[in-house]
Amino acid sequence: MLVGLVVVAVLALVARVRASERARADAALAAARDTIARTERLATTGRLAAGIAHEVGNPLSAIASYAHVVRLRAGDAPALHEPLDALEREVARIDRIVRGLLDYARPRRATPDAIRVDRILDDVVRLVRDQGHLRRVDVTWDVEPHTGGVRADRHDLEQAFVNLVLNAVDAMAGVGTLVLRARTLAPDALAVADPRRRDDASSATFVHAPSARATAWLARQAPSGRVLQVVVADSGPGVPPQHVERIFEPFFSTKVPGRGTGLGLALVAQTVESLGGTIWVQPAREGGAAFVLLLPLEMSRAELVGTE
Repeated sequence: MLVGLVVVAVLALVARVRASERARADAALAAARDTIARTERLATTGRLAAGIAHEVGNPLSAIASYAHVVRLRAGDAPALHEPLDALEREVARIDRIVRGLLDYARPRRATPDAIRVDRILDDVVRLVRDQGHLRRVDVTWDVEPHTGGVRADRHDLEQAFVNLVLNAVDAMAGVGTLVLRARTLAPDALAVADPRRRDDASSATFVHAPSARATAWLARQAPSGRVLQVVVADSGPGVPPQHVERIFEPFFSTKVPGRGTGLGLALVAQTVESLGGTIWVQPAREGGAAFVLLLPLEMSRAELVGTE
């Protein structure tokens, strides 16, 4: 009788384990399908963007030229200065959108060399600080020294981090805490919940469930070595749950009209995915949004140290 009960218990445990494994596999498959569908939508959007940018660019240049001619002929007529200023300002805004479309649509360049991400992050912070965007922002630097190298075009990766940093600063209205983290870790560490502590007096535990994007990336990439994780977090209002996926879509923006083109995060996602990585957003322990990037390592820390 006792043996029979033990056998039944073992069989029930095995059934539960198998059911749990099937559920995880189904979730990973669904996430992978969503990623493939999203990639196809973005590819189509990129082709459309290139066509739109080309069609809009030519008449836009003509409008800018005519505005310049009118300003020259207006001379000292003060009644024309304000509408001309507004016209040129809006033309410049459309030009930024067109340039963003072209950046989004253009193919990524293949690069043979691995570059150090910690140096790029350092350069980005210095650049944004020199431009005056970090005057009232506390920057917390939590980046492993000699962070591993990734195969990427330096300009593209630098621009992606600039977009993320400026997005964080804008979300905080220029006042708050910006955190940059970078570390190398094993792929299996990404498949478990991530317990964190908030930086507050309560020291409450803050647990992140495994991201669906990370799960799909692991299922698709199956990296054998260590990967690079970069986090750009802020103390702003965060991203509403209903926007965590749409926020990477072209032209989707939570900003008021005129404050953004809705292309910044789409360009970041395209750059990261073109490097074989993935990106998602989750609540930050600082209270705002944390954008998490995973990139395959092309060169280890030890190899980078050995080359210097």
